[in-house]
Amino acid sequence: MPSPKGPRTPAARGSEATVTIAAAVEACRRRLLPVATAPWLEARLLTSHVTGLDASAIVAYGDNILEPARLQRLADLTARRLAGEPLAYIVGFKEFCGLRIMVDGRVLVPRPETEELVHAIVADWRGRAPHVLDLGTGSGAISCALARFLPNAHILATDISEQALDVARTNVERHLFGERIHLAHGDLFDAVPPGTTFDVIAANLPYVRDGDVDLEPTVRANEPHVALFGGRDGLDVFRRVVDRAGAYMKPDGALYCECSPDNAYELAGLARDAIQDSSISVRADVSGRERFVVVRRTASNS
Repeated sequence: MPSPKGPRTPAARGSEATVTIAAAVEACRRRLLPVATAPWLEARLLTSHVTGLDASAIVAYGDNILEPARLQRLADLTARRLAGEPLAYIVGFKEFCGLRIMVDGRVLVPRPETEELVHAIVADWRGRAPHVLDLGTGSGAISCALARFLPNAHILATDISEQALDVARTNVERHLFGERIHLAHGDLFDAVPPGTTFDVIAANLPYVRDGDVDLEPTVRANEPHVALFGGRDGLDVFRRVVDRAGAYMKPDGALYCECSPDNAYELAGLARDAIQDSSISVRADVSGRERFVVVRRTASNS
């Protein structure tokens, strides 16, 4: 394929079969109709991954011929998507809060709801220098986004999975946040140095019920179960969090939990019973479903 700066190459006439970039995108889009909610966008992302062209160049150079090797590569990647593999795993990244977060099968694909969790924390702590604990960091998406939006924050990101921490480390280093994000291996608070307390604890932890029939089969088949499932009611991990969180929260600190709309109020009740001198709020996501539980300690606890 010619360089984007070079002349356009028209489709050749004659017996030799040629496919333009635009035609390849359209063929990919049609193939993705059964599995993608935004097939045209996914087709462009796959084509961009194959060609190295950004979205605008895909359109601008749509009349260029896509070489057979790249055309075959696009067909192979499309087949993986049709088999149910998440698009983010195929292209190797997910856009999250304006950052390109590297992901693969070792970590969950960051969700739009988790972007809302980040924005809630940023809205409460903008202009300040919070000490943040990111429990179960996975890909490091939350930590990296908070480091971006809260430039004076210092963050400890923990995970029980060493493989997940390898992915998080890649993202922290790629975005040059190594001086402000420290990664630690361990189960929840076990990775926290004794006596350390935090202004903010972010907890995006497993909250899917073990037998949840509404979970997308492709998610169940491809994403790590240790990061998805939270027991019979989805709250097994959160019970352990709220039982210990009070000891790690500063007097005016806050715990921000992302959970399922099916168990948000139950989680709020657990937090109210476990964390003394606190106010509890349940917040909805942009679709109006209860998705977040925020527990704020009162200054009188000092």
